[in-house]
Amino acid sequence: MKHELALNGGKKVVSDELERFQHPIIDPSIASVVLNQLHTSISLYDNGGIYSDLESGLKEVFKLDNVLTTNSGTTALFSLFYGFDFSLGDNVIVPSYTFFATAAPLIALGVQLRFADCLTDNGNVDPQNIRKKIDANTKGIIITHMWGIPCDMEDILKIGIEYGIPVLEDASHAHLAEYDGKIIGSFSDGAAWSLQGKKNLTAGEGGMLTSRDKRVMERAVIAGHFNKRAKQEVFEPDLIPFAITGSGYNFRMHPLGASIAYHQLNELKNQTKERREVAAFIASQIDQIEGLSNPRIPNSSKPAWYAYPILFDNNAFSNVSINEFVRAINAEGAIEADIPGSTGSLGRFELFNNPQKINRMYSGTEYVSPSPSDFKNAEFFSSKMFKIPTWYGTKRFKFAEAYLEAIKKVAKYYKK
Repeated sequence: MKHELALNGGKKVVSDELERFQHPIIDPSIASVVLNQLHTSISLYDNGGIYSDLESGLKEVFKLDNVLTTNSGTTALFSLFYGFDFSLGDNVIVPSYTFFATAAPLIALGVQLRFADCLTDNGNVDPQNIRKKIDANTKGIIITHMWGIPCDMEDILKIGIEYGIPVLEDASHAHLAEYDGKIIGSFSDGAAWSLQGKKNLTAGEGGMLTSRDKRVMERAVIAGHFNKRAKQEVFEPDLIPFAITGSGYNFRMHPLGASIAYHQLNELKNQTKERREVAAFIASQIDQIEGLSNPRIPNSSKPAWYAYPILFDNNAFSNVSINEFVRAINAEGAIEADIPGSTGSLGRFELFNNPQKINRMYSGTEYVSPSPSDFKNAEFFSSKMFKIPTWYGTKRFKFAEAYLEAIKKVAKYYKK
């Protein structure tokens, strides 16, 4: 029974204590800062207090000139797109393979989406496919650094410069990822991050955005902030009349969430270092398993490793699908091994095929639904990838070794 799969009644290889990793690590220090903020203020209307502390810290750690925090990564992306004034009649290029919230805020703005397919070696957008989707109405290029692996930034930024189109980054997976020695999000036209509960830097729920363009940032403030904060940060003559009301939305981060994120900032660099150590160990072990392979890492880049994607070749295994393979790994106790659900090929979502059914902004205009060919690589990559966590902390290698033992056991069992 030792080598029998747990799925079939054998003994699982991952102990109970290593099945699930708690992130963020909830210890007395994080509880203390939340309690302190609870007794200080649970509602702030301006850019002071914990907001000022957090945004100043984010600027320093992420090497940013400007930062605006929001209540989610989705509202951060919406605010960034609103800041660039994307609107009805504009074409914006988005990745075919990403989390749906990368593109969904553009639907709220009435934008025509153009989907650029991904590369099959790491899931990031294909620069050459971006080039093919550009036309006279293209107003922006959106990219996502999937699973914390930087996109091929040099190629993408060259395209943006060549056509005079801003390149904006969904960096929700890529906290402190680097490309050519620069932190992702610090050197493009704009970027947004999620600070949701599972992200490397988390507020529980939250987001942040940046742009070096002063007007973009002021419009981003107007998108989801108002009155006290807007009156302190909005100076463009045509925007000042909207300072008191903003656009009508409230995107403020909750102060308790801000205190959680601020507390973690001092640990983020070390956490990233330890995740990279674990990722290097995982890569070395996956290299030894026939039928599994590692994603390509662009030259001169350092991933943030929000998760570790593993590529599955069903031709190397006997009569087993990727779903069955991962289910067997889960049964061994590696319960956080996962095939992404809401992240993947966007072509399967009605929102991106027929948004006019729920959004009257498209009434009287012809939304051009994407072609299945726009998602060919995205569908392929989605069908061959599963992911495992990247751990940090004192037990990080124990978690990694346990999960890899489960993967090796299942791979050996199903090997042709």
